[in-house]
Amino acid sequence: MEATSIFEKRILPLFEATRADWLETARLVAEELGRDGREVTVDDVRAIVPPPDEVDPRVMGSVFKGGRWECVGYRRSKRPECHNRPVGIFKLKAAA
Repeated sequence: MEATSIFEKRILPLFEATRADWLETARLVAEELGRDGREVTVDDVRAIVPPPDEVDPRVMGSVFKGGRWECVGYRRSKRPECHNRPVGIFKLKAAA
């Protein structure tokens, strides 16, 4: 069994390549939100810097990739279109 999915192997790298500017901005926003130890979700980031319309919401977690963040739990998304699906709660490792 492969440890890495096709999604992780192909889709996320494509998103990193084609939306690098937006991802950089979103990551800066996430870091600013989490700098004081606050827990951050992708909903928090989206509220400040919405993704481009054509972006598949499944790739939004890539904002927290790169080893600086620790997933500390899950909560239901507050976005109505998410129908209460869980989203990860992240803390910066230095603040965790």
